[in-house]
Amino acid sequence: MSDFGAAISKGKLRGKADPVLIVGAGLTAADAVLCAYNNNIPVIHVFRRRVTDTSLIFKQLPKKLYPEYHKVYHMMCTQSHTVDSNLHSAYTSFPEHNVLSFKPEMKCVLQSASGLKKILKFSVALVLIGSHPNLFFLKDQGHSIGHHINQPITCKGNPIEIDPYTYECTKEANLFALGPLVGDNFVRFLKGGALGIARCLAIRQKKKHELIESGDGGGDGVP
Repeated sequence: MSDFGAAISKGKLRGKADPVLIVGAGLTAADAVLCAYNNNIPVIHVFRRRVTDTSLIFKQLPKKLYPEYHKVYHMMCTQSHTVDSNLHSAYTSFPEHNVLSFKPEMKCVLQSASGLKKILKFSVALVLIGSHPNLFFLKDQGHSIGHHINQPITCKGNPIEIDPYTYECTKEANLFALGPLVGDNFVRFLKGGALGIARCLAIRQKKKHELIESGDGGGDGVP
């Protein structure tokens, strides 16, 4: 996703004749759709669920707080290939479809729930269907710091257990975590997490200096 944003900011996708292929129906996929759409880059949006599926994240978000995500959901519903057999110039959704395979010359094969196949050309593909964090640098890959001990850390089922104010791991002192690792999947929550960590570290640093100064108070003034 970061590489995609960098490519857009550098103008690498400007003027491309073929659309960007985005796979997934989560918030990261929605962010990618918005990023492309707002930069006038055509989008093919493929996802396996129905637009009426109650488990779609968009149905769980208040419209007034997250208008941008509801804009994406509205496009998913109203600018589907089933509404118009032709691709829309800016955005076309393919609900209940999977990417069956990628072909040479930047082509992909989509398959519908009924088994129908369609070949489309694209310029860049983003497959944003979820992932598991790679915590190889932690002891036992972090299995001991989740809400469920001895289980892999996952963003939804087993995030890292933290203090909600300091973002410090409750089971590992001086280790902090934020974002999807602790279950915060919204970009807007990252700032709050970073500020919480910074505040905690600043308070600890201040207390450390106060202890050092109070310890030097009884000396003879010689450093």
